Amino acid sequence: DDNMKKRKKNKKMIIFTIINLFFTILLSYFIFTLNILPLKYSILLVGLLLIIDIGAVFLIKQKKKGIRIIGYIISIILALISIVGSYYLSTTNSFLNKAFDNAVKTYTNTYYVVALKNSTLEKTEDLKDQKIGYYESIPNIEESLTEFNKKTTTENKKYESIIELFKDLKTKKISATIIEENIYEALLEDGTTLNKNDYKIIDKFDLEVEEEQEEIVDDGNSFSVYIGGVDFTEKNTDFNMVVTINKKTHKILLTSLPRDYYVTISGKGMKELLGYVGYFGINTSRKTVEDLFGINIDYYVKINTESIVGLVDTLRGVQFCSDSSYTTTHALVMGSYDDTKGKKLTVSKGCRTYSGIEILTIARERKAFVDGDRQRQKNCQDIMISIFKKMANADNITNYSNILNAVSNLYTTNISKDLITELARNTVDGASWTFEQQSVTGRDSSAYVHLGTVKDYVMIPNTDSIATAQSNMKKIISGK
Repeated sequence: DDNMKKRKKNKKMIIFTIINLFFTILLSYFIFTLNILPLKYSILLVGLLLIIDIGAVFLIKQKKKGIRIIGYIISIILALISIVGSYYLSTTNSFLNKAFDNAVKTYTNTYYVVALKNSTLEKTEDLKDQKIGYYESIPNIEESLTEFNKKTTTENKKYESIIELFKDLKTKKISATIIEENIYEALLEDGTTLNKNDYKIIDKFDLEVEEEQEEIVDDGNSFSVYIGGVDFTEKNTDFNMVVTINKKTHKILLTSLPRDYYVTISGKGMKELLGYVGYFGINTSRKTVEDLFGINIDYYVKINTESIVGLVDTLRGVQFCSDSSYTTTHALVMGSYDDTKGKKLTVSKGCRTYSGIEILTIARERKAFVDGDRQRQKNCQDIMISIFKKMANADNITNYSNILNAVSNLYTTNISKDLITELARNTVDGASWTFEQQSVTGRDSSAYVHLGTVKDYVMIPNTDSIATAQSNMKKIISGK
């Protein structure tokens, strides 16, 4: 009987040892795989776990029942810590793998085939052997014509002026035109160039365009990131910012740019609102901002505006503080510019918690302010800070997995997981990051936008403002 009890005791001890060792090894694996802790801390933590593990086994082997119970309790607690720790580290690692270097290397343009409303044309095939016109500045127009001609054979006429193009369409010198959907919608909205009752869309097709990728050069000291927050079109950037980071001095500079900044499109040579440069893809927006400041910007983050709604709701709302009370001109709607479809939001003076759709509506608002887009950029910065603070709140630990899933759907980026874990290691190792903020300014004016198709408000960049911002960026980059 004594031998049987001894064998049962040894068997129980072996089972607890194996279980503890398994979970300790599992936790150790995730600690090293995640690679966020500096190596010295990882080794110290794993070593401590093994020492506790060995200590628990030692106590379980003792003859005194009380000491053995303490050993079992330590063993169980260690196993629970290892299980919980492994879950959170595994979840974090999966998030990092999914949420970084996840950039889509292509973008999609949608095109309409537009004809006169009273014409007999009903589909692309009806245009066989007829003349169609196209505006030469339409994004990727040559590729779209190639795609269009897979369905039919036409005579194509190029126009330098979109006004002349639609004049010829109206007088039936051409039978139809190919036009990018957002530009067509802008022409209709403008109301002075086109009357929507005069035209009809006889076909619609998508063109997937591969973006040119550049080799990323990391000097090991500093880097810059262009952040573009896209609107419902998933192309136009309502929010534009450059984040300049020095890994050695641990300084971060945030530079905000107005969406209405009138800039030269990189590689195209024509002027456009910064917010509309995304017609040519997020990389072109990045390059345009890079050219504007004359600094190297390797990385970009493209924020999906609508995903902010899901993230904020997952966080159970975030706080926004307003200096005044106002009612938004935008309605509480997603995926549409038709503000008649929903009610407006009344924003109270002071601070209160808002839901996802409310935060999106606040972030979109500019017409309710005297400072227009300048105030919107400030509000967007405040919203970003509020979201980060809410995410860091310890109360969200039980909602951890849902929050990470919501964040991973928020953006696409070419920033690598290794760069992010390097910054995290620096932070854990005692790095104290300091933030600086700046915004570039300009003067109000009007000019042709939407690739030269309609006249609208623009902000002409102030050269002194650009020079000052550039100087501050270079100071961060050089470590001064």
